[in-house]
Amino acid sequence: YTSENGLDAAEVERRRAIFGPNRLEEKSVNPFLQFLSFMWNPLSWVMEGAAVVSIALSNGENRPPDWQDFVGIMSLLLINSGIGYYEERSAGNAVKALMDSLAPKAKTRRNGQWSEIDSADLVPGDIVAFKIGDVVPGDCRLYDAIN
Repeated sequence: YTSENGLDAAEVERRRAIFGPNRLEEKSVNPFLQFLSFMWNPLSWVMEGAAVVSIALSNGENRPPDWQDFVGIMSLLLINSGIGYYEERSAGNAVKALMDSLAPKAKTRRNGQWSEIDSADLVPGDIVAFKIGDVVPGDCRLYDAIN
């Protein structure tokens, strides 16, 4: 329940302790598994198959295996995966920096006063005002609307 004056500071802290911050959880990705994911696609499978075939076919007539083609193909595969990993990491970091710089604010009523706070500081039951074009800072129940 929320009064028309909004939540008081004690209620805000109580609800924040129960529900936590108003933000999405950041999923951490294991960098090694992310790197290996670039070796799990059809083009990589063809290259891996070519490496295996090159080593299998070069070992004949009592000759030792010719590792040059195998090492060359595997090196290309590792370089390709490394470049893909680096590019994806860079893009992910750029998106994260952009999202952090665009951290939305919310106009909320607390203790009878309207103020602008970070949307991450909202708690269930806050009264939030927004206008056309604003990003809704969380799940909201429409209380009043002016046409």
